[in-house]
Amino acid sequence: MQPLKAVFFDLDDTLVLTEDCDRAAFKRVAALAEELVPGVCGRRLVNDWRPMFHSSPWCPEGKVEVEAWRATLWRAALARQGREDDAAAARLQHCFSSTRLEHFRFGAGVEAMVQRLQGLGLATLIISNGHRSVQRAKLEACQAARLFPHALVGGEEIAVGCGHEKPHPAIFHKACSLVGCHPSEAVHVGDSLIADVNGALQAGLAAAIWVNRDGARPVPTGLRPAAMLSSVLELPSALQQLKLIAPPAPAPPLARAAAAVAAPAPAAAAARHAAEPAPESATQQAEQAEQGDPSLNPG
Repeated sequence: MQPLKAVFFDLDDTLVLTEDCDRAAFKRVAALAEELVPGVCGRRLVNDWRPMFHSSPWCPEGKVEVEAWRATLWRAALARQGREDDAAAARLQHCFSSTRLEHFRFGAGVEAMVQRLQGLGLATLIISNGHRSVQRAKLEACQAARLFPHALVGGEEIAVGCGHEKPHPAIFHKACSLVGCHPSEAVHVGDSLIADVNGALQAGLAAAIWVNRDGARPVPTGLRPAAMLSSVLELPSALQQLKLIAPPAPAPPLARAAAAVAAPAPAAAAARHAAEPAPESATQQAEQAEQGDPSLNPG
């Protein structure tokens, strides 16, 4: 295997726990809805809005600006409770968008983990699917440019770049070009089995590593990430287990004894599978699972 030169990261629910940001936003939106529109059940409103958001997070024809489009979804959710209030719908969307961006920060320990990899001489880059205006706002909110010299956004690539988002190999190959490596010298880390894991495998990367938060989602038979992490913070350990980076130098005896007392339990269960595209049946199984998974963020 060639020496590892680069690590590519997904953004949502990999570097940033977007699901938690959304949860905070939904709580605030529910309270605001009950304040603005008497008689409305805020929790029901959010529950009605979420499937519409997951199905169509922005105008499929690109004719309506994202915030205005999502306000129409809030208006439709209000209508299900017999209310029509365009002004309230617009305020609810502003509340949702501003609250999630307010909370959109790299998780604790993420910056130190990325800097550790960079200190080993590895290039790092973000590859994120989604609407360009939405994802660029998220990247700005978490100040990604301080840590990552490059960030590719799928919606932006479709509009003006390589023409594709994940899982198409082209966006992974463009990432390789930006950091100056061959696909076999890079790994990709993300929470989507289809966009991240199978996309990286189809692109010929050295490894595809799956972030399965707290191990909550089953692994479809035949789809083989090189490692499964419950948190992206386990990545350096996984890369060591996969022999893609060297283990840390041995500590002096006294330091080893102290570390043994303080060290957390081992993480990062590495599967040690060679990077190869998944069978079509496994890909279809993963697609069906992800289509019905409300925890996967659409953008």
